[in-house]
Amino acid sequence: MKIIRPITVTDSVLSSSNISEDDYEAWVSTTTYQVEDRVMIVTDNYHKIFEAAASANTNHDPVTDAGSWWTLVGSTNKWRAFDNSPSEQTSFNSQVTFTLSLTERLDTVALMNLYAASVTITQTDAVDGLVYTQTASLISTSSIQNWYSYFFEPIVHVTDFVATDLFPYAASTIVVTLNAPAETVLLGECVVGLSRDMGFTQYGASVGIQDYSIKEADTWGNYTIVERAFSKRADFTVWIESFKVDEVQSLLASYRAVPVVYVGSDDYTSTLIYGFYKDFAVEIVQESISVCTISVEGLA
Repeated sequence: MKIIRPITVTDSVLSSSNISEDDYEAWVSTTTYQVEDRVMIVTDNYHKIFEAAASANTNHDPVTDAGSWWTLVGSTNKWRAFDNSPSEQTSFNSQVTFTLSLTERLDTVALMNLYAASVTITQTDAVDGLVYTQTASLISTSSIQNWYSYFFEPIVHVTDFVATDLFPYAASTIVVTLNAPAETVLLGECVVGLSRDMGFTQYGASVGIQDYSIKEADTWGNYTIVERAFSKRADFTVWIESFKVDEVQSLLASYRAVPVVYVGSDDYTSTLIYGFYKDFAVEIVQESISVCTISVEGLA
């Protein structure tokens, strides 16, 4: 198992993007807004959309008067991929590309809740130039076991992707490009950071989802179904070397209220989860080997 310790993407880190921040007009204190009018508030490291909750809405700041006069809708389209809410997706026709200028070490790029045909990631150092490049298909082949499946089964896209082999330069520039020609590219969350290998995930791990959809039956047995978001969840048993017990305990405790990426196994993308652990316990089995059990719940 690995965990990806995230780097916060700020205005200075997101140095460029092909998505303009023009979702709505900026809020103006002298303008009178009516119910359902939407505005943007864009300041330093703050990029949010608000919807008017009342009419005759004049000179009520959406940030300070949220609730009575305004309702927070979410992040602007450009910033949805960096707002710790993977259920809200950045979207753009055919291609999404952005550049991250880092001033600290990283070796991992994780892309969560995405839709695209391919991804290209490059890493450039100011001195050494281009040091890393990878282009990967986001078309899943895991269910293609014969020619019939190849020709007749529906195309399935990879929804989560992680690259953990970038170089940990002290400062580097990362460019991520997602392509889906003639389609809409979607990206719920981009997480960059340093990975930490905790140990070996034992077979017997369980993965699943928590569904928030509504399924209600009336007295005649007719169902009303409202599809809503879901979150991934998993239970892992991880074998760790006993000399790492204190380190693992301290590391997990430090991220008790911070969303991170958990990679249960490189072989199964279903074990790639961005979220929190619900609980964990470390059993010191013997002098050389200990066992960590951990339950993880995703944000989407």
